Amino acid sequence: MSNQVWFGTVIKEVDLNINTEQLIDFIYNLKKDLPNNEIGSSIDAWQSPDLSDNAVFNDLKENIFNNADDMFELFNINKNKQLVISNMWAGVNPRGGSNTLHNHPGATFSGVFYLKVPEKSGDIVFTHPAINHNYHFNAHTVSLWNNINSGAKNIPPKVGKLILFPSYQYHYVKPNQSNEDRISIAFNMSLIDINTNTNT
Repeated sequence: MSNQVWFGTVIKEVDLNINTEQLIDFIYNLKKDLPNNEIGSSIDAWQSPDLSDNAVFNDLKENIFNNADDMFELFNINKNKQLVISNMWAGVNPRGGSNTLHNHPGATFSGVFYLKVPEKSGDIVFTHPAINHNYHFNAHTVSLWNNINSGAKNIPPKVGKLILFPSYQYHYVKPNQSNEDRISIAFNMSLIDINTNTNT
């Protein structure tokens, strides 16, 4: 007899050694040109258009690919497939800014990289894939929370931290309670056929 965990969600965290200052400057300059760009999951916050083709992010993209390799292996992706960054965008959450509950349909893996994170500027929160999970496992039934019984996982942001997760995973960002901006880069990764270069 054995106990097996099925339907678990892999959330990978890694610290990167990347110069964030030039990326912050680039984002603020872009924000000056598009001051009212509140789109996507942003609430009282700013989000850029797609930045995936901009050379200023080449170092970050290389690090993303390097750290996505084990996700590729863990999920046993077919060897005739290749991961590409399908889109990438910056988010600036001022005081009160947040991101509503959402996932990333149309992608395989998604992630976020943190450039500027004052204290109390908003954890990212991953929710349990089973929407009725908290009905069964809650403060009345659970004595000690762990990665099996928890209904959510809070991860505090940190400058230089990269988080990777499956794109189906729902998540949100708590409101920024600081007086400074919280700045991050989010992205999606899709699979293409190596022979035909078409999305799958």
